[in-house]
Amino acid sequence: MKENKSKRSRLRAFVQSTNFLFIVSIVISLVIWIYMSISTGNDTSLTISDIPVQVELSEDAVNNGLQVFSGSDYKASLTVTGNRAVVGSLQASDITVKAAANYVDSAGNYTLYLNASKNDPYSDFQISSAIKPSTIDVFIDYLREATFDIQENVVYKVDDGYYASTTLSSKTIYITGPQSEVSKISKVVAAANIDGTLNSSRKVNADIILYDADGKEINTDLLSLDFKTVEAAISVLPEKEVSLKPTFTNLPSGLQITDDMISVEPSSILLAGTDDVLNKTDSVNLAPIDFTSLTNSKSIFDLAVEIPTDCKNISNTSTAKVTLDLSSLSSKKLTVEKFMVQGLASGYSAEVTQKNLEVTVYGTSSQIDSLSASDITAVIDVSSSDGMKGSVSMPVTFNIENGSSCWVSGSYKANLTISES
Repeated sequence: MKENKSKRSRLRAFVQSTNFLFIVSIVISLVIWIYMSISTGNDTSLTISDIPVQVELSEDAVNNGLQVFSGSDYKASLTVTGNRAVVGSLQASDITVKAAANYVDSAGNYTLYLNASKNDPYSDFQISSAIKPSTIDVFIDYLREATFDIQENVVYKVDDGYYASTTLSSKTIYITGPQSEVSKISKVVAAANIDGTLNSSRKVNADIILYDADGKEINTDLLSLDFKTVEAAISVLPEKEVSLKPTFTNLPSGLQITDDMISVEPSSILLAGTDDVLNKTDSVNLAPIDFTSLTNSKSIFDLAVEIPTDCKNISNTSTAKVTLDLSSLSSKKLTVEKFMVQGLASGYSAEVTQKNLEVTVYGTSSQIDSLSASDITAVIDVSSSDGMKGSVSMPVTFNIENGSSCWVSGSYKANLTISES
């Protein structure tokens, strides 16, 4: 019994000794060395995928403006064989796959062959299979840039009594891409469809669509557009029919223009505007007719329609035809000898050297018959003389007493001398 205890004590002491740990470490190291020798001593194969394909044009082709527009996003795969430890750590970034494009010197579609190489020529592996795919199809062309106007094509309906118009947030678009594709573009359209019926303003995003000369839609995969959609603001306003009103300058205060003397065509137009504006607008003025240019005859004018601020003319007419018939009025020629100067600056005096003016006066028969030259004063306005001195010729207007329906037709000037007083 004592002998067994002694043996166990010696064994325990040996296990706990440094010599035992040294022997164990040597055995473990030997096992690891044998395993590594067996493992790395054999070649192995591995398929590597998703290797980016590089398409490189010659320097001359690039300098001439050629670019690859499609086919530059291919991925390739291949099999490598080599040392197990080396192959096991390989990634797609350790291999380069290129498409042979050095011979390309013009635009077109090309089928290019692929070749692969190790990024580290000293790495212990070999490319052991063909590249998949072995070729790629690419499209090469010259870059073209162009700006196009955008045509609006937003389709919608509005309630009766309302008017709508569409404004795009951008009127033009900048497009780049292959010359052969950009040259196909005939028009650019912002298109959208709005369901239902509108009675208030709205904003929508309209799609940008490209069309060729035959009206066919152009695929934009190879094109770069500033934007794919554009905001379309649809302004919806109530509309109202308003009359067109003739206006006059230098109209005699006592002359009534009756309905049988004047006609307007069209007599009304449609306006669109806010309720506040339309509620205060029953008519719009036409450009004025100067009575000093008229005689007792029939005259026809094409006059501009003067649209109020914040309103839109939706009748597609910007002028109206006005027929003015003054043939029922009378005329008389008189020699005016009375002159009056007005607008003379302080410190100046004026002497009218014009003795008389022969004028033609028009008006109603009752006033023309009784009118005499003494009833007419020629008024010379020198307010625009701006300090002039000496003999000058200035415009004349006429004051007519006892002739509120009468006017002098034509333009006149009178001579006078201005001096410092």
